[in-house]
This record gives sequence, structure tokens and C-alpha cells, in this order.
Amino acid sequence: MATAITLLVLCLPAITVCYIAWCLASPWGTCRRCRPGGRNRVCRACEGTGMRPRLGWQVYLYLRRLHRGGTH
Repeated sequence: MATAITLLVLCLPAITVCYIAWCLASPWGTCRRCRPGGRNRVCRACEGTGMRPRLGWQVYLYLRRLHRGGTH
């Protein structure tokens, strides 16, 4: 049990840093509702573009807006 906890403590920060780097390098991903073909004109999730912002990017933008709104 101790080795599993140690492994989790060591791997979780590395995975988090990699996901943050991935979101900063490529903030837009393909729309999951449109599927591989993409560009469904009636898709409400991506508004027909076939691309959606990643969850990490949405969280980053929300926190940035929250910070700017509170400091200005």
C-alpha cells in the first residue's frame, strides 16, 4: 500500500505538468460530439467549427478572468 501511495505522489505532479504543457501548446482539440468527420453545422458544442477548447484551457481562462476582474 505504501508503494502505491508513493507512486501516486510521484506520478500525479508529472502528469499534471504534462497536461498543463499540452493545454498551453495546443489549447484547441477536436469536438467529441462531431466525431472524426467534424464540422457538423448544427453542433452546439463547437458551433460547427469542429474544434473545442480543452478543459484545462477553459479552467485557465476562467481563473485568468477571475483574477483580472478582482484586481482591476
